[in-house]
Amino acid sequence: MRVHHRLQWRRDPDGTPYRARRSFPAGPANATVLLSGPGTVSVLDGTGRDDVLLDRLTATLVASGAQVLRCDMPVRDPGKPASADDERRRAERLGRLLAGNRHVMTGPLSLIGFSLGGQALLRLLETGEPPRADRVVLIGTVVEADAFLTSRVPLIELVYGSLDLVGYLADENDDKLPPAVFEPAMYADWSARHLIGTHSPAVRVHVLDGLGHTLHPCGPGPARDPLPALTSLVGAGL
Repeated sequence: MRVHHRLQWRRDPDGTPYRARRSFPAGPANATVLLSGPGTVSVLDGTGRDDVLLDRLTATLVASGAQVLRCDMPVRDPGKPASADDERRRAERLGRLLAGNRHVMTGPLSLIGFSLGGQALLRLLETGEPPRADRVVLIGTVVEADAFLTSRVPLIELVYGSLDLVGYLADENDDKLPPAVFEPAMYADWSARHLIGTHSPAVRVHVLDGLGHTLHPCGPGPARDPLPALTSLVGAGL
């Protein structure tokens, strides 16, 4: 199926320009998906491996009849950990993206976020925007503190690669000590318990074998394509 795109230029309140894009099928869309990429992706026409996965996911969702909303994201310093300001700026753009397309939204609404993009979605849902999302899928998003969601969200899917290891300093006062490293088998359930809200969302955890952060193949053995598992999980809500 051919993917149609509509691109619009918009501005942040401080005047910073960015692009918003709606990808849609030839016929009427049967669902709406807001797609929020990881911190490595800042523009709609990037060429990195995360960009490739987002473009493939967009094409697959449109082929299933959904329309997909994406926008350029504020550029961040890749050499530094993501900050609360990074999350806030991304969440604000996502909120404006939803508001600007409210007149064309149809069918169930799904929100999909990768890593920092997932953190931005959680920040948005804490504010109650959108008032309801039918499905939220967070990929590689570790939730370290309680996220109290005021939006009505019946179901949240947490998705991790089995080789997505997370390290923490064993002693913040001694950076010479080796970090404590956790596998998804430990931090996934921990993240799930931090997702709470006014409407008590159901949370399910999925760990995909042979994949790393943002679902890139790694480790021994043949490379595994994450798209079939991801699209079947997302597509169940369309």
